[in-house]
Amino acid sequence: MYCTKCGSLVDDQQAFCSKCGNKMDGTGVAQGPYQQTQQVIYRPEKSENVAAVLSLFLLGVGNMYVGKVGRGVGILVLGIVISMVAWFFLIGEIVIIIYWIWNVYDAHKSAQEYNTYLRATGNPPW
Repeated sequence: MYCTKCGSLVDDQQAFCSKCGNKMDGTGVAQGPYQQTQQVIYRPEKSENVAAVLSLFLLGVGNMYVGKVGRGVGILVLGIVISMVAWFFLIGEIVIIIYWIWNVYDAHKSAQEYNTYLRATGNPPW
């Protein structure tokens, strides 16, 4: 067990902490004004709107912001390839616009998934 006053490792049978002298009972529960607390690590949520706006300005950056770096790079590279291929066809602008809108939606949805998982478990999903 650990001392609730100084945090040092204490044998379960010891009556006092050998480092700080805090009184312990033999059951592993410290006595005195100090209570054991659990350390909570705060992980901030990702803004869904920031992810969408970042993807609006540059393909894949919203996914990179959320933590899906590989997916973001893939979206960026695929967007460049689609732009180069679509350049030679008359409907190229429509394909690029549809892909760009999907990119913004996907970044927003990824941020929602990240936040939902973070709220449920306290840990980031990826």
